[in-house]
Amino acid sequence: MKRIGILLCSSILMSSCASIFCGSKARVVFDSEVAEKATLTIDGRKHLNVTFPYTTKIRRGFDETLVTAETANYTAEPIIINKSFNAVSVINLLDILGWGIDAATGAITKPEFKFYQIDFQPKVEKSEKQ
Repeated sequence: MKRIGILLCSSILMSSCASIFCGSKARVVFDSEVAEKATLTIDGRKHLNVTFPYTTKIRRGFDETLVTAETANYTAEPIIINKSFNAVSVINLLDILGWGIDAATGAITKPEFKFYQIDFQPKVEKSEKQ
């Protein structure tokens, strides 16, 4: 009986381990060779006057994250941040409640990479046809 009580208490205390240890946001770094200040748009939210390297947090979850970057003289292809399984979630073992909490907060996933290089290209000005 004592062992069952210990097992029950430890499963309650260890519930939603990924949410506790990792949180619902993940830290990522964006870098570029461009010295200009840029505007990063991460899932529709603008980050203005960004200098590189730039560290920010993005939401964990099952959906991919879309990042676009632009400066006054440069533009870049959008970056899609895919998510992968967060191994810290395995600590939940057989605790269904813990798995549910981790899934609901998005802590069950993590960004595929922690570092992203942005390759800027000069903007092409459209010339007027005469």
